[in-house]
Amino acid sequence: MCVWLASGTGDRGGPPDLPPAYAMSVDLGAVKAAATPELVRCAVAAAANARDLLGDAECLSAAVRNARAYALAALAVEEAGKAVSLAALAVMPERLRAQAPVGRMLEWHQLKLVGGMMIGAMPFGGRALPAQLAAMPRSQLAAILDNAQVLAQDVDRLKQRGLYADIDRDGQIRIPSEVSEADVTAQFERARQAVSAASLLLDPGMPAELTNPPAQSVELARALVTAFAEAGQSRTPKAAAGVVLNAVRKVQKQTAASGAKNQSGRAAQD
Repeated sequence: MCVWLASGTGDRGGPPDLPPAYAMSVDLGAVKAAATPELVRCAVAAAANARDLLGDAECLSAAVRNARAYALAALAVEEAGKAVSLAALAVMPERLRAQAPVGRMLEWHQLKLVGGMMIGAMPFGGRALPAQLAAMPRSQLAAILDNAQVLAQDVDRLKQRGLYADIDRDGQIRIPSEVSEADVTAQFERARQAVSAASLLLDPGMPAELTNPPAQSVELARALVTAFAEAGQSRTPKAAAGVVLNAVRKVQKQTAASGAKNQSGRAAQD
């Protein structure tokens, strides 16, 4: 049970004020300076925080605070995406990590939303996400990412709607109470899927696996850095989905070339 539902710790007996950490930006210098074990711990902490954000959202939903519930559920998806980005940084060799666009990986909200929704929409569970992505048909992956980027745009818009009063171009006043119960229900489903996928990082064996990653995880991280460099500075949901799709296609191409080379070598031996 949420404590504030019984007693209220906010200024007017409602939910407590969000702690400053919810509004803080990422210390990019600290991330760049972090060693692999520190990045692993941070990825695990982000996954745990995504789970806690979803729990907070459920508390707000139980109190029929739909707008804030939606916003926190959206933040839970973002934090799940951030956990994946931190895990990608953790598996990178040090020289590759120095080239990584840490700011875009950790502060680009649409990228984190797309990443969170992508892992939540993956048809398979387990640890071998890079292998699953490399083996997935391109059309299937493109469809998942197309859906994720469309949803990311809507989710980000409604997240802002859930937190702020504003005025649109038609002069209409838009207020948080416009976020409906149906909006919250749909977002909770997405958030639960994303948080469940990111929670794999909470497995006791994951820190060791991230510290000594399989080659395919490193190759996907390498491809991701290259895809960021090729993407330019656009920060739209479509651009975010494009970065991920481009990175996976690079790994698929490399995997196919390696398989063809090995097959050719075996044929020559025969």
